[in-house]
Amino acid sequence: VVQKEEPTLEKQKSELTIRVATGKRQLVDLENEILRLLSETKGSLLDDEGLVNTLQQSKITSEAVVAQLAEAEQTEIKIDAARMGYRSAAIRASLAYFVLDDMSRVDPMYQFSLDAYVDLFNMSIDSSRVGSLDVPVHKRCEDINTEHTLAVYRYTCRGLFEAHKLLFSLQLCLKILETQGNINQEEFNFFSLGAGLVDRL
Repeated sequence: VVQKEEPTLEKQKSELTIRVATGKRQLVDLENEILRLLSETKGSLLDDEGLVNTLQQSKITSEAVVAQLAEAEQTEIKIDAARMGYRSAAIRASLAYFVLDDMSRVDPMYQFSLDAYVDLFNMSIDSSRVGSLDVPVHKRCEDINTEHTLAVYRYTCRGLFEAHKLLFSLQLCLKILETQGNINQEEFNFFSLGAGLVDRL
C-alpha cells in the first residue's frame, strides 16, 4: 500500500536501511583495522604513529557513524509510524486473499494467483482515488478497503459456480467482521454448529 500511496516514504525507508547497514559495516571495518594494527605493533603502542593516527581517525569516524545511526534510527521510527497508518488496508487485502485461497478447499478448481491478486489490489488503489489528494490516511484506507473488497468480490464471482457465490460472500463478510471484532462468538457458534452441538461445548 505504501509503495503506491507514499512512494517517497518507501524510497526513504529503503535508502535508510542501506545507510544503516553501511554505517554498521564501517564500524566493523574500523574495529577490525584497529585489531589488526594492535596485533602487528611491536614495542610501545604510543610509539607507533600509524596506530595512534588510525585510532584518532577511527574515533572521529566512529562518532560520526554512531551519530548517523542514531539519526537514521529516529527517522526510521517516524517512517514506520507513518507506514502504520496504512495497516488497515494491508490487513483487509491479506484477509481477502486468504479467503480466496481457502476457496480451493470448496473446489480444487478455484486457484487464484498471488500476482493477479497484487495487480487487482493495485488497480483498487488507483480506482479508489477520487477527488482531492489531501485526504486523511484513515479515510484513504477506508476508500481503499471499500473499493478493494468490491473488486475482489466482482473478480472472484466471475469464476465461481453459482452455488459457491453465497458461500464466498459469507466467508468474506465473516472474516471482515471477525477482524473488526464485530462477531459474537456464541452467536456464531450457534449459527455454524447448531443448537445441539453448542450445548456440548
